[in-house]
Amino acid sequence: MSNIDVSIILVSYNTSELTRNCIKSIYEKTTGVNFDIWVVDNNSNDNSCEMIKTEFPQVILIENKQNSGFGRANNIAISRAQGKYIFLLNTDTLLINNAVKILFDFMESCPKIGACGGNLFNADGSHAMSHFYFPTLKSKIVKTFKLGRFFPCERKKIKGINIADTVQEVEMISGADLFIRKEVIDTIGGFDEDFFLYYEDSELQYRVKKAGWNIFINPEAQIYHLEGKSTKKRLTSRLYKMYSEVLFYKKCYGQKNLGLFKFICFLSDFHRVFAHPIAIINNFVKIAKI
Repeated sequence: MSNIDVSIILVSYNTSELTRNCIKSIYEKTTGVNFDIWVVDNNSNDNSCEMIKTEFPQVILIENKQNSGFGRANNIAISRAQGKYIFLLNTDTLLINNAVKILFDFMESCPKIGACGGNLFNADGSHAMSHFYFPTLKSKIVKTFKLGRFFPCERKKIKGINIADTVQEVEMISGADLFIRKEVIDTIGGFDEDFFLYYEDSELQYRVKKAGWNIFINPEAQIYHLEGKSTKKRLTSRLYKMYSEVLFYKKCYGQKNLGLFKFICFLSDFHRVFAHPIAIINNFVKIAKI
């Protein structure tokens, strides 16, 4: 039987400096819990792998021969990890305190909780998005047409910031710091590998909820999230998000109103056609086939 309490998994892609700082923060802040660190590198062309081998030889490094996407890369490490819990961390995060131990103790005390996460903060110390709501047709319409003042409940859902600093049940935790029972993953499966980037964490947590587990945020665990630093190509990022959002909708809700959801997505991005006609139109065609 493994004596590893938590297996911490990072997926890296050309984020050598971010990955270095993230790993350093884990070793500096984490005490009182047995853990190991896994890094799955998605064929980076910077010095990420060399850096890890030289500076952190104790880290378990998996070198992919191609960029296999976020979910697939995590699945590789999850399938091999021996920890009772899996802690999925983005490389653009830094632990502020002993978050690993805090979340471990929290999960140990609440066996009904399938996943949890901590409070995320921006580099300037302000609150960052720490939890989210599953996208729905209604929320998409409200957001696209800026109808928040007419639907205050939906407007509230846009900002998952735990300003109250209270332990609370949420729909889903940010994928930047998802702490999940290995037992849950063994039961419902890992990430759906049809997703290359974005919404794979939403779909996974949707299945966690569907299987009867609770998801909580615990503000005692605190983490910096340098959001966006690991994704530099904004247009490419936008295209992946749009495609994956529609894919999430179909997988979780089926065919009901799927055509309308696609249409609203098209409208939300139509203005970008004038700046990037080929990329946007190709993405529209790809989405239409989902």
